[in-house]
Amino acid sequence: MAGVIPRSTGFLAASALALASGLLAAQAPPPTPVPVAPGTVVFRPIEVIPESWRPPPQELPYAHPLYRPLDAAPKLLERPPVQDLEVRTWLWTSVKLGENGRVTEGVAVDPPVRGLRAPLPGLFPRWRFAPPRKGGKLVTTWATVALDLNVSLENGIFASFDLKPLAKEDPLPTIAVEIAPDDFLKGFPKEVTPPEPGVVSVEECDSFPVPDTIKWSFDAARTRSRITALLLVSEEGKVARILPTGETNEPLILAWLRKNAAGWKLTPGTAGGKPVASWLSLDATLDYTIDSAKKKAERAVQKNLRGPRV
Repeated sequence: MAGVIPRSTGFLAASALALASGLLAAQAPPPTPVPVAPGTVVFRPIEVIPESWRPPPQELPYAHPLYRPLDAAPKLLERPPVQDLEVRTWLWTSVKLGENGRVTEGVAVDPPVRGLRAPLPGLFPRWRFAPPRKGGKLVTTWATVALDLNVSLENGIFASFDLKPLAKEDPLPTIAVEIAPDDFLKGFPKEVTPPEPGVVSVEECDSFPVPDTIKWSFDAARTRSRITALLLVSEEGKVARILPTGETNEPLILAWLRKNAAGWKLTPGTAGGKPVASWLSLDATLDYTIDSAKKKAERAVQKNLRGPRV
């Protein structure tokens, strides 16, 4: 049909055109070089080599760092009744003093047992101090006072008690910080944090406010505490170590747990047919009575406790 190029003829024409274009490109003169001054170093662009040869990074499966594969996990055989605890401890407080030495507010700072906070709101207004001064002038400050208490914890019963083998996929818990009594004052800021208008740090006072009257009384109270921890069971089936986890921050409850756990009887974990040390996780709630908290002495120090520990 006139005006229609056969398909084969079109293909040949296109091929011829492509070939002609290639020949013209091959015959094109090279680009004129740019003259450079003698001694000039000319850097050629570095060819980028694809890294397709490098294998992709491998993701390692998560495993709890204290987990170990066992033939048999430790098993609790006997848990004797909770023994009472009587101990001497410090209850640290931070109280805000006006220029007249009267307490306007106060807090217990990291109490050894949270239940000891209970009577403080009614007692703080009865405390009296020598008026704080700086540069000879009356000022407002946060004073620090510690009460030396003899505390008795009695009639403890585990309202819940979940002791189980540490699993490979268990999330890594936060280990609670344990502060030695002698190190309690370390780490607190020198200045009141956050700053309060018109309030001077007790550490800047000419002398720390001396308490005139510190009233204290405590009525027996039934309370409860939750504790989470990791327990290391030795090859002999004894609780060899306890690491508190999470937000556990009641030193006396932890000390009480350690005292009682020393009497628990367990079968040790086994691996390869032999007893081995291994870890368990504990989540327990303890009901108990703070039977008494008798004040033996008091202590005032020129150290600011108003602010987060660092």
